[in-house]
Amino acid sequence: MKYKLIAVDMDGTLLNDEQKITERTKIAIVKAVETGALFVTATGRSIMGAGLINELFEQDMPFIVFNGASAVMGKSKEILFSKFLDTDTANEVYDIGKSRGMPMVVWTNKGLRAHYGGEESEVYRKYFHKYYYNDQKEIDEFSEIAHEQVYKIIWFGPRETVNKYHIEMGKHFENRANCHPSLPEYLEFVSPEADKGIAMGELGKIYGIDKSEMIAVGDGYNDVSMLKYAGLGIAMENAPDEIKAVCGEVTLSNNDDGVAAVIEKYIL
Repeated sequence: MKYKLIAVDMDGTLLNDEQKITERTKIAIVKAVETGALFVTATGRSIMGAGLINELFEQDMPFIVFNGASAVMGKSKEILFSKFLDTDTANEVYDIGKSRGMPMVVWTNKGLRAHYGGEESEVYRKYFHKYYYNDQKEIDEFSEIAHEQVYKIIWFGPRETVNKYHIEMGKHFENRANCHPSLPEYLEFVSPEADKGIAMGELGKIYGIDKSEMIAVGDGYNDVSMLKYAGLGIAMENAPDEIKAVCGEVTLSNNDDGVAAVIEKYIL
């Protein structure tokens, strides 16, 4: 088998617009694992947020979470590696976001911390309380969690605001934090040593797999590093043109079983 590992983004890639995995895609993933391939879900979510993928496997599969800031085994919850934001940088990201009225969540090694300031904050409060209520703590000042290690911080806002701050904050935190949209309304900050491409390299070391033996599939700007790193980078049809431009191939959209098509062609 030429390709031994396939890393796949979740939202807009593995999941369709109804946030579901189709039966065709489920079957393709399970068959790929049965042939000996390593299927890696590479997501901005936590391992809890990737639970519906984890349920597909009987085996313990690695998950790249928090946009590459960590990798964890799905069943055993063994942490393979973690890349945390520098505490002073995390504090500054938080303070700037708060001063601009941005609703925010902060993922730390202790759970989800949230500051729901700004307009439409209730939308985000309800969403995260629904999925992460037991792990969530609302805070006002960063000093309340300064003793915790930060995986990532997310600012929420309209697409135009996120695009503007993406450019501004990318320059402001250059070499101190990776800053990129994961969804049109999400602006994420992680360690400069954390991205999906770096995480794939770490997994390659652990499992003895060369990047030439890897496939990466994605649709967003936070997927670019892994699409460039893998021996074969494949963009979804629903990806922006800039994402397609860095890939060797384009598959079908997330609503047309694009991931299944890749697995069937290159793994099965």
